[in-house]
Amino acid sequence: MNFSPRLRFSALLASVALLAGCSTSPISRIDANRAVYESWPIEMQEAVSSGRAAVGMTPEMVEMALGKPSEVNSREGKDGPEEVWVYKKSSSMPSLLGNTGISLGGSIGPIGIGTGGPARRANPASTDEQDVVFKNGVVIRADPAP
Repeated sequence: MNFSPRLRFSALLASVALLAGCSTSPISRIDANRAVYESWPIEMQEAVSSGRAAVGMTPEMVEMALGKPSEVNSREGKDGPEEVWVYKKSSSMPSLLGNTGISLGGSIGPIGIGTGGPARRANPASTDEQDVVFKNGVVIRADPAP
């Protein structure tokens, strides 16, 4: 089957929207664990509900605030072992038309003159990264959200 470019583009956008809907928000994670959330100190509850990690949080609190990390790394800190939770988030969607060219031209009679070249992306996709560092099961450093 050969689908039109417009239909393929619409299907791609629908897929992206569906995948974006799969991520959970702090509120939905709080609702799923309301009793645990309400047992925490108010400053931790405020951080979790605003979707940020704070010094003194436990892994459970961070996961409720930010979700599951993209990766977890262990490293040796100056005072012993540390665990780093890395959260990666793409700040913009890669160009769907990355291989599309733009051309301009005109013609007079049967002769055409034109120029063309590849489309330029003003803002290439980038990945924002946030690190949350744990020592002995407690956050000792949390980068601000990008």
